[in-house]
Amino acid sequence: MKATIEKIENLSPRVKRFVLSLERMVVFESGQFVVLTATVDGVELQRSYSIASIESGSPVSHLELCISLNNLGKVTPWLFQQCEGAMLDISEPQGGFVLRPTTAEVDVVFVCTGTGVAPFRSMIQSCLTLNPNRKVHLVFGNRTEADVLYHEQWQELAKTTTQFFYHPVISRPDANLDPSFFKHGYVHEVYKPLIQENPNTHVYVCGWEVMCTEARQQLKGMGLTRRQYFFEQYDG
Repeated sequence: MKATIEKIENLSPRVKRFVLSLERMVVFESGQFVVLTATVDGVELQRSYSIASIESGSPVSHLELCISLNNLGKVTPWLFQQCEGAMLDISEPQGGFVLRPTTAEVDVVFVCTGTGVAPFRSMIQSCLTLNPNRKVHLVFGNRTEADVLYHEQWQELAKTTTQFFYHPVISRPDANLDPSFFKHGYVHEVYKPLIQENPNTHVYVCGWEVMCTEARQQLKGMGLTRRQYFFEQYDG
């Protein structure tokens, strides 16, 4: 499927937001991704990127992606050189990292790092729409405050939605970081007490491979079953 880059915006020093205008309407399920096909130095390459758009479940003519530059990679350096108006080849939305039906009945904790927050934009909105009476937490880890994506939007959602709770976590804080709002450390110390409050909680984890590996060990150690936690991980 052909897509035109309609808008490019800097979200952080290393992450850009790409708004794609599609040649036809598509429907995506919260948490899904698209596969980008690019020819770089004569070689056809494919990379998967989570859909960061919120409007799941209904036909849409645009998709939003938030993509981090990998200087050692091949596709993201090529993509970051593209301009608005450039044409891309992408797949239909796909992937199984989606909300389980049983999640609608329980509290949910979303755990992510970096651009791992992308699929949670639609997943959180779907959770709040399906059942506004349970708690929905976002535990979002980054190295610095400048790396936090959609920070103002999460703050606003927490202010206007009583059952949504935002927990930003910074591993390399600077001297000006507000300790009353930002947690210092890693996501594991933040999500574990939330789960201990309600052992029936469902946990969705997306982000860096190292974080996902440790989270899987932590959740198993806490006694959660495979029907309670779900993963999507990436490198870089």
